[in-house]
Amino acid sequence: MLEKIIIAHSYGFCMGVKRAIKIAEETARAATGPVTILNEIVHNEAVVERFRLEGVAQAFSVEEVKEGTIIISAHGIPPRVIEEAEAKGLNVVNATCPLVTRIYDIIKRVIADGYHIIHYGDPNHDETKGVVGHAPERITVLWPRSQIEAMPEWKGRKLAMTLQTTSNTKQAHEVRRLAREKWPGIEIFNTICNATSQLQSAVMDLAPAVDMMLVVGSATSANSKRLASIADGLCGNGLLIGSAEDIREDWFTGEQGIKKVGLSAGASTPDFLVEAVIKRLVQISGGGAEVVRQKRRNGGE
Repeated sequence: MLEKIIIAHSYGFCMGVKRAIKIAEETARAATGPVTILNEIVHNEAVVERFRLEGVAQAFSVEEVKEGTIIISAHGIPPRVIEEAEAKGLNVVNATCPLVTRIYDIIKRVIADGYHIIHYGDPNHDETKGVVGHAPERITVLWPRSQIEAMPEWKGRKLAMTLQTTSNTKQAHEVRRLAREKWPGIEIFNTICNATSQLQSAVMDLAPAVDMMLVVGSATSANSKRLASIADGLCGNGLLIGSAEDIREDWFTGEQGIKKVGLSAGASTPDFLVEAVIKRLVQISGGGAEVVRQKRRNGGE
């Protein structure tokens, strides 16, 4: 029977997600014509559905949007997409996370100095597509890290490296080490956001101390999947769940049932989903499970 629920000291919405949602909400209230979000404002199904129910449309290309306002998601977009939207006469509202915009600024600066960029990131993720779109002929995507060995030596070429903001911090450390071995003169910019580091650090601290680690987040969320993967590697039982409905009672029954559960959430997961999970876990325990907050390493709450 479930006895204890430990909530990670860092979980849920990051600055970029909060900002993007606020921009989309304010735009929807103020706009006089139709409002459309390009792709997903953030990678969470509950958030996306809420906007849809409030009458905010969703599109996956500028071609689908005929008029009104188009909102660029937190993950960013290639510049040509914004140019296409403006050429159609659409009002463009850019909700790109400032930490993603920082990567764009780095790219512009180092390319002007003659560098070629190696970007460590998932090529299928919206953020990586936006990054590459800023200089496709001068950026090479590295993914996964094992690909480093097969990449060119590029002797005599000025090289710089950027990283997807939601990269696994432990793996990214190894990527930087391998990159410096392969290309001794490479200039590496640490573009992983602080929120990602804090979320992952909390999971790394908590997962070894529990029987199961649940991460609340959507399957489309790279950072949520990464948290679940990290947790699974540490406790052997890390799971990504979309909501409280994904929790199974039989996880906690019988002699081998889970007694201690850790709980975290991705950077795009709203608090109400986490609260519902806690409520469901307490319910499954018959009301007897203790709910506590993970202590930080320095002893603070």
